[in-house]
Amino acid sequence: MDVFVTGGTGFIGSYVVMMLVEEGHRVTILARDPDKVPALRAVPGVEIIEGFMADFDVIEEHLRSKEACIHVALCWGEGAHAMLMNDTRTSVWLFEKAAELGVKHFIYTSSTAAFGAFKPTMTEDMKSEPTDYYGATKEASEQFLLAVANNHPMRCNVVRPGYTFGNPVIEGGFIEGDRRFRDICARAKKGEDIVLKAGDGTQFIWAGDLAQVYRAVLDADVNREIYHALSVPFVSWGEIAQGAVELCGSSSKVELTGQAGEPYLFDLRKLKDHFGLAFDPRPHLTEHVEYLLEACPG
Repeated sequence: MDVFVTGGTGFIGSYVVMMLVEEGHRVTILARDPDKVPALRAVPGVEIIEGFMADFDVIEEHLRSKEACIHVALCWGEGAHAMLMNDTRTSVWLFEKAAELGVKHFIYTSSTAAFGAFKPTMTEDMKSEPTDYYGATKEASEQFLLAVANNHPMRCNVVRPGYTFGNPVIEGGFIEGDRRFRDICARAKKGEDIVLKAGDGTQFIWAGDLAQVYRAVLDADVNREIYHALSVPFVSWGEIAQGAVELCGSSSKVELTGQAGEPYLFDLRKLKDHFGLAFDPRPHLTEHVEYLLEACPG
């Protein structure tokens, strides 16, 4: 299959691209900097074209004749109007152009942030009430995609990743942008105490497992579905910190402040029912902490 991928040189995007290539697909990546990950350019079956999400002529030229489009890129903006213009507007244009050009299947990368304020248990069919502009652009884009696809013979599906982590999938690739893993490992390596909020954590998902969600959605005959993409067990930052301390034989102490409540959990039965997928992040969390500890000066 010929697949067009936005954001394919980024952290999540590079995992998706490598999964697609391993499955035998041909991939065209839209990237602001085609040389961002040089090793990716050398992968057979991968073409990288230079362009921004607002480079409509470039996108149209290379999107033509593609069978599927996976939109991973995020165009950030400071404030509501900037986010609307940079991200929502360009995403909606891409949805319409893909439908117009005859793309058969569109997969949009949303976020659990589209859900808004967390509740004790959360399913995909519950009402979304975003609490920030990032969540708002994701929720708005989901709705626009569903509306566009409703007026064209294009299948569409939405993947909502949670906190995604992992080592680089290819030489020169990237890890998650959030610094908490790195900060914990740096303090453990230096023997400094680590202070964290009791009960703070999430249903972390390894980027390789997230890529398997995209694979399943791409391969399956599903349409107009939204999938929360996380692991089943809740893991606290305290557990991760204690693991880092033990792995490097550190003298650091992990101090938990406040009172831990019951964790808010995403219900992941839909992933299991539709695709037989259920993930446990803990082996990969250990691998990731080991990787970061090795990279930390000590």
